[in-house]
Amino acid sequence: MTRGIGLYVHIPFCASRCPYCDFATAPATTVLRSRYLEALGREIAREGALLGRPRARTLFFGGGTPSLLEPAEIEMLGDALRRAFVLRPREVTLEANPATLDRARLEAWLALGLTRLSLGAQSFDPRGLRALGRTHQPEDSAAAVAVARDAGLDTNLDLIFGWPGQDIAAWEADLQMAAVLNPDHISCYPLELRLDPEGSIPNWPGGGWPVLERWRRAAAEAQPDDASIARMYRVAERALDRAGYRHYEIANWARPGKRSLHNLGYWRDRDWLGVGAGAHTHLAGARSANPADLRAYISRAESGSERVVDAEADPPSEAAMLALRLDSGLDLERYAARFGDTAATRVRSALREVEPAHLVEVKGRHARLTARGRLLASEVFVRLLP
Repeated sequence: MTRGIGLYVHIPFCASRCPYCDFATAPATTVLRSRYLEALGREIAREGALLGRPRARTLFFGGGTPSLLEPAEIEMLGDALRRAFVLRPREVTLEANPATLDRARLEAWLALGLTRLSLGAQSFDPRGLRALGRTHQPEDSAAAVAVARDAGLDTNLDLIFGWPGQDIAAWEADLQMAAVLNPDHISCYPLELRLDPEGSIPNWPGGGWPVLERWRRAAAEAQPDDASIARMYRVAERALDRAGYRHYEIANWARPGKRSLHNLGYWRDRDWLGVGAGAHTHLAGARSANPADLRAYISRAESGSERVVDAEADPPSEAAMLALRLDSGLDLERYAARFGDTAATRVRSALREVEPAHLVEVKGRHARLTARGRLLASEVFVRLLP
């Protein structure tokens, strides 16, 4: 633990549910809100003690919509974190809905050490925001970027492509608007619609999974086809390259020196601790997770029981896949030193299978996805599984 850990804190509360989202979320008005935050404080204290109060190298508040926390809640969360960990992070990121920032909340986050704001813009097209069930307006994203810049914060914009009814021209317009706002970092994700129930369904009142399932099936039928999605990805690569962004990870582009340090910890297979509902952890080669259901999470935190270990995880395969997501690729010699010659031989063999299709490029000790490989990464990754 001498190098420190990445620390992820999950705040599940949302003003409304985005119907495509499969993260652990819950209504901001839930009667469980105060109990959740108390349970989160307990988990933070317990994990900090078990790990010997390690240094948090990076700190990431995700959700949900953590920007919805009230200043007093932010202050209490900060106090719990400072008691449990050595807080000297190089980067502190907050995920925010563009319409939820106000001065009091922002000042509370700045007091906690905030350095970076990640805004869920998703689209600048009113049709796209409606198609995705978003509650903010296109102009809210521009205003939030301006507020972040005035506060001296780095900014990331999340964009979603492939929403129902979107065409290439609409996607090009979104990319152009993003470039005009000149954020430090841009993430572009294809709309993926999970068609099986997820763990946060019990957190929301109403129709439960059947209502979501109907929406997602209808949305999937109205999405652009696979060829159009692939073309949109290539359009993003070209447009963001022209705008001066480096494509350093499959779905992420950054200005020089502005890559996401916290997420680099994931992709480089370093140690991180996730606290809160649905949060995942990777420590000493083992992966574990908390339940997404708020009541189940609160019960676990109040009883002090441990996270559920992922017995099906395969660390060698996961490390190879994560490294290949980055433009720096996989260092095969370091991989062999860490996981052994047998694992390295298996990876080399799998990569040789896809080389003729121009999905990977292996030069000496380094393997990297090609431009075509980034587009068809799942074809490479499936061959790395045991």
